[in-house]
Amino acid sequence: MAEEKKPKIDLKSRLGKKTVSAPSGPSIPPPVGLPKPAVPAPPFGSSPSQPARPPIDASNPYTAIHADQAPARAEPQAIKIEMTEEVVAAQKKGKAKIIVLAAVTAIVGGLLGYALGSGSERGKAAEAAVTGAEELSKEVQDAASKIDELAEVLKAAQGKLKDSKYPEEEVQKLGAIDIPFKGANLTGKGIGRFKSDIVTMLISFASGAHEANEGKDKIRSLLSGAKPAIEDLLAQQTTPKVRWGTYIENGPGGPWVAMQPLPEAFLVSKKDDKNFKWPEDFKLPQGGKTFTLKRYSSGDPTKAKQGEPYIIPVNPQTQNAVCPSDVAVRLQRELRSLEEVLRGDKTPGQEKDGLIDMGNVLADKLKGVGRP
Repeated sequence: MAEEKKPKIDLKSRLGKKTVSAPSGPSIPPPVGLPKPAVPAPPFGSSPSQPARPPIDASNPYTAIHADQAPARAEPQAIKIEMTEEVVAAQKKGKAKIIVLAAVTAIVGGLLGYALGSGSERGKAAEAAVTGAEELSKEVQDAASKIDELAEVLKAAQGKLKDSKYPEEEVQKLGAIDIPFKGANLTGKGIGRFKSDIVTMLISFASGAHEANEGKDKIRSLLSGAKPAIEDLLAQQTTPKVRWGTYIENGPGGPWVAMQPLPEAFLVSKKDDKNFKWPEDFKLPQGGKTFTLKRYSSGDPTKAKQGEPYIIPVNPQTQNAVCPSDVAVRLQRELRSLEEVLRGDKTPGQEKDGLIDMGNVLADKLKGVGRP
């Protein structure tokens, strides 16, 4: 049987598709049965460099996603530490470093105590805290000894000042005294495992010791730097001098007294000199000229013979009461402030413990750490 000839199939006309020309080589027809994709214009279309991806199934924790589809990582929240009014007040007095150091030490110590995983480790931390308490107790006792020494030196210095004597020996002793208790003493002692009242007392004691050292240095510097002025003030109590005078003149509403510093101070009296007299007149410079004013002794105090007012000397004791020396005021203020730090304040309603009492109580409390 003769083999029938099969008709030739025209694929080009049957598919109805145009051939795609390659840059080189024969033309390649597009794949059969796939429509030509339509690319929408931006901004609604996907960028050719970022092809569309299947949606993410949020309920499936194993769904694979691309890196740029991952949700943004949540940043850790900042930890805010609130500071009490006592801490703020201490910072204003220059004790910020001590308090911050002690507070951080306590916080870190407490966190480490809770972070330890096994009972044996917690036991070691407790033993370290007991050892730290013993060391701190000795350090507090050493500091308390220096505090007592400082208090005695200050007491002796104030006694000499009241007796109109310059405290030369006490000034030298103040330079050699230093209370050996600072914020650094609290590090490495495991105070995070102490009771809160002991931690508070340790911080207060370190802060007070720092303040006492600063106050002691201020007093010593003032006594040394203003020695001539202080000696002159002390001499006023035994051999007073007249430094100020007054004169009477007519004011807007009537006569009044004007203050006038004298060109040279003169002694109030000389016990061994029967012929001692006050100056008869005073030469006072004013406006480029020098005026000679007589000292008042009798008659009309508003007019002298030359028509000028009389000078009336001022009692030096009343002068110090009304216009005290700046040096005396500063010295009294610094002494009073340091006394309060050392001995506390016993004013009803304002009671405050001093370093002397605090040191004794704190040392006893530290000895009881770790005891049942």
